[in-house]
Amino acid sequence: MWATAGPVVEPDGNLLVATGNGAAVAGAWDHTDSVLELSPTLGLASAFAPSRWAYDNAHDLDLGSVSPTLLPNGYVFIAGKSGVGYVLRQSNLGGVGGQVSSGSTCRGQMAFGGTAVAQDVVYLPCANGVQALAVTAGGRFSVLWSTGSGANGPPVLGGGAVFSLNTGTGVLFALSQSSGQQLAQIPIGPVPHFTSPTLVGADAYIGTDYGVVMVQGA
Repeated sequence: MWATAGPVVEPDGNLLVATGNGAAVAGAWDHTDSVLELSPTLGLASAFAPSRWAYDNAHDLDLGSVSPTLLPNGYVFIAGKSGVGYVLRQSNLGGVGGQVSSGSTCRGQMAFGGTAVAQDVVYLPCANGVQALAVTAGGRFSVLWSTGSGANGPPVLGGGAVFSLNTGTGVLFALSQSSGQQLAQIPIGPVPHFTSPTLVGADAYIGTDYGVVMVQGA
């Protein structure tokens, strides 16, 4: 369990975690490349894995590069390195191949870290830019917008904007929450791979390789 955003706490106190690659590439599913629901005492309550879990294990395409996202209408969203996203039922994750729906995300590129969510829209950090996905009441999703602005780090929402770093160049981007259009950018220096901004009031705080940078008026 290595998803950098960590476990997600459900309303009933259970935990959702994502797991990465395992050694099994054939035979019985070993709960790798999966989403697991754990009780407060860490007993396994429910689980999900794509039908392609063995292929994902063999090709380093693990689901656990992004943490699960809780959504309205009792759904959970998960995506990973394979470029495929899945909507699951929170009440029963569905076992192997038991998703409500699935579809392409990140245009075949990897997703790492944590998502942001506002009502039924998930903001997904992709290697080639942030992507906004709308999830319907029936559990299907579609791409609202994708940005190639260079922002590829875990996004956060504030003031009608999506804040995300380019983790390679150390530039902080502010994107329109509704369209993905770039609103502003500012260089803040080298950052660790999964860095996400923290918003406090009108300011953004970013952990860098050399300390903490505050961006005023973000």
